[in-house]
Amino acid sequence: MAKTTTLYIEDAAIKVLVNNGKKVEKWASAPLEAGLVIDGLIQDETKVSEEIKSLFSREKIPTGRVIAAMSGLKSIFRIISLPAVPKNILDEAIKNEANRVIPTPMDQNYLSYQVLPSAQGEVKVFIVAHPKNTTDSVIKTINKAGLRLEVLDIAPLALCRCANLEKVIIVSNWLDNVDIAVIIGRIPEVIRSLSLPVESQSVAERISTIAEELNRTITFYNSSHAESPLDESVPVLVSGELANEQDSWSSLLDELSNQISSLPSPFIAGEGFDPSVYIVNMGMALRALPAGTEHQNSLININAMPGFYKPKGTSLASILVPTVIVLLVGGLVWGWFYIDDMKQKNNVLEPQVQAQEATLIQKRAELSALNSQIAETQKSLDAANPVVTALNDMLWDMYQGREAITGDYKAIYNLHASNIGFYTIDYGPYQGDKIVTTTNVLTIRGYGLTKTAVLEYAGILRGSNRWQNVIITEMMETVFNSEPIYYFEIVLIN
Repeated sequence: MAKTTTLYIEDAAIKVLVNNGKKVEKWASAPLEAGLVIDGLIQDETKVSEEIKSLFSREKIPTGRVIAAMSGLKSIFRIISLPAVPKNILDEAIKNEANRVIPTPMDQNYLSYQVLPSAQGEVKVFIVAHPKNTTDSVIKTINKAGLRLEVLDIAPLALCRCANLEKVIIVSNWLDNVDIAVIIGRIPEVIRSLSLPVESQSVAERISTIAEELNRTITFYNSSHAESPLDESVPVLVSGELANEQDSWSSLLDELSNQISSLPSPFIAGEGFDPSVYIVNMGMALRALPAGTEHQNSLININAMPGFYKPKGTSLASILVPTVIVLLVGGLVWGWFYIDDMKQKNNVLEPQVQAQEATLIQKRAELSALNSQIAETQKSLDAANPVVTALNDMLWDMYQGREAITGDYKAIYNLHASNIGFYTIDYGPYQGDKIVTTTNVLTIRGYGLTKTAVLEYAGILRGSNRWQNVIITEMMETVFNSEPIYYFEIVLIN
């Protein structure tokens, strides 16, 4: 059975696993400097690619084809249902429905999907919208490392593949990242990937936050599946750092009475192998193994690599032109020696020799014409190079601008306390009559449980020194459920 190499680039480490069937042959990891990768987005592709090269070289892992996974942070997972449509318009129908159900702008995401087994007359599709900047950074980094990326997986989907159960809840955390999945009928019905607050340092604080998110996930699922809610018969499997914190499992479940245990390793490995550390790598490797009747793993095997990144097939012309040239040159050489030999053997064949020479002249002319065509093609390619360079520069400028806006959104969210909520966060011209500005601004509209909470939040935004001006343009008190609430509008100007 062919070996499979899987690569997972986390915020703090690179993890590589080589397996042969269900046997782990080699595993290795290398730490990354803080800030090289943030929430799955690679900030310095060159440095991270060099770390990958160093790890492969140090561990003597052959470079070549790999399966890699990107973080699930900021990815959105949905199951949609469409009426049965012809295959030639299915792709367009899926994209239209994704535009309707995905809450973030689709021009910032790539869309990947997998058609699921469906009842007659309908088409069920599992879709995932994953951020373009994160996806691009992972693919470009792997290419710079000299590896050939065959499949781009998404970490929580790989994690779901490790649970050999029809119905299960999975909770996995590593450092500040948490993945929670509800699998029903071998299909992830709900997936949540989130980053824990920076201030959650202790184990107890992390467990408490994860328990809240787990309860919120179960409540969300039950509210949309009232006919078949999750009950205590559904097991909870934990992985990552949680697998080594058995004393805290009771706190994780809080008031739930579900059976809880570690997510078992789907592979066999030697002494010293910690499956909870490489669980995402093993989930990626499972997709390369043949399915068996005893398997109940997740059915989702999406390849999230955009089509234009996938290796292009070899064109017929690129094969025929060199072949024709080789054949022509070979024919010329063979013909020359053949004619010379015939001259020496029998002068009676002189007329035939002359005919062969004429043929050679014709072939040389054909070869010369072919060389001229090749030269013209090269000139066209050279002329196109400046255009390609200009487009690449334009894309990089757009990327840098998008990164700045993404950083602003993240800072707005990370700096808010639990007594502050948001309605909208808009970027663009100011839509109001409180201030006058000619530049694009960030407008936050939300509510605070107290007036002080709103003022403190505005003060924290000012103290971050990320924006030149932080203006509270509106704050209005109203009563909700007999309690006062303060609606506010804050404008951030650079």
